[in-house]
Amino acid sequence: MRIGFIFDHNKCVNCNACSAACILENGWDVHPRNVYTYNSEAEYLLPVINLSLACNHCEKAICMSGCPTSAIRRDNATIAVIVDESKCIGCRYCQWNCPYDAPKYDNKKRTVAKCNLCYAGLANGLQPACSSACPTNALRFDKLSEKDNGISYSWLPDKKLNPAIEFTASSNNPSVRIIPENRFKETAQIPDKTEKKIDGELSLVIFSFLASISVSNLIFSFVKGIYPDNIIFIPVLFLMVIIPLFHLGKKLRSWRSIMNLRNSPLSREIAALIIYSGIALTTSIVHMPGFLIASMISGLIFLFLIDNVYYYADNRESVVLHSGQTFITALLIGSFLSGMAIPFVFIALIKLFTSVYNLYKNRRKQIYFELRFIRISFLIVSGISLLSKISYSELPVIILFLTGELLDRILFYIDFYPMNINQIIEEQLNKEINEKKRG
Repeated sequence: MRIGFIFDHNKCVNCNACSAACILENGWDVHPRNVYTYNSEAEYLLPVINLSLACNHCEKAICMSGCPTSAIRRDNATIAVIVDESKCIGCRYCQWNCPYDAPKYDNKKRTVAKCNLCYAGLANGLQPACSSACPTNALRFDKLSEKDNGISYSWLPDKKLNPAIEFTASSNNPSVRIIPENRFKETAQIPDKTEKKIDGELSLVIFSFLASISVSNLIFSFVKGIYPDNIIFIPVLFLMVIIPLFHLGKKLRSWRSIMNLRNSPLSREIAALIIYSGIALTTSIVHMPGFLIASMISGLIFLFLIDNVYYYADNRESVVLHSGQTFITALLIGSFLSGMAIPFVFIALIKLFTSVYNLYKNRRKQIYFELRFIRISFLIVSGISLLSKISYSELPVIILFLTGELLDRILFYIDFYPMNINQIIEEQLNKEINEKKRG
């Protein structure tokens, strides 16, 4: 029989004793346990529900499998999923993957911390600090029921992770149920009052765009039967390797990022970066056709693995159909620089279709609507220049075209919304409020 947290929202009074006990017990600088309130403004005819939530120590812990350094492990004596801070590089990929907002980035330590279930005491028969401190017995840690009691939350993310948490409540309360995750693909709307900022991901934007530029340069060289111009190619290659380090909390531990090749898409991406960089650098020095072909192929594989990092975390499929993917961007840039009209038109039409789709999808929310329109305009103008053979190879047109592709990559990060309880609470609440207003 499994053990885990048992929570009764009827008894929770939002006193935050559980959160305070967690911080005091472990000396955290972050807050691994939060109390979320559904309908905090007490909107009419909607239930007000408090939920104390930290790490659920899932049976299928996606934070653990996705960690590139294997810094997250499961304690053999308990069910606890634990972060080893000595191995963590602060890449924050676990934050993307966890739908329950459990991992927290510690700005002082520059690593990730999360609930460890007070596993040392738990192994000796003690209760976690949070459940011990709850004054109303709303939060307990005990054996989980094997039967479905029918109580769940429409705003609790469901990623088939089998979290170690159970909900109990009296039968006279409003029925709350999990909406299947595929419903979020159709109905979820990013709250109008917020626009996502990508300041913390700027290094990733630059890195991924330079990766597309680098590989497209090799495609251009292969088509033209020449070798890359080292004055441009080598600096781009160098920056592509160095810039991702600025995203890490612990840069000197970056070598650990290939320690989980079997499970982590991010670990495989970093390994592909190393392999591609080595072959590409050799190509720039040793001018042999075999190295040029090998570097181009390894580069395309590398870009595919970059895109896969986001697919793995993107359970809501916010960027599966997106024109800013690195793989398709490299093919478009390579065909444009090479003057290949037919491949360019084919790829550009795919990009235009997905760009117009995202423009339409975000038309009411005004989320960077103007930026999306400018990006589409730049692609159309560049395409007309190539098809008409008028000035397409001149520097101003190339800069215009590349600027459009950079904007597309920025929009990719703006649109990237991994499943997260904070977003889903607000989205589900807004949905229910709108339904009440219409009804």
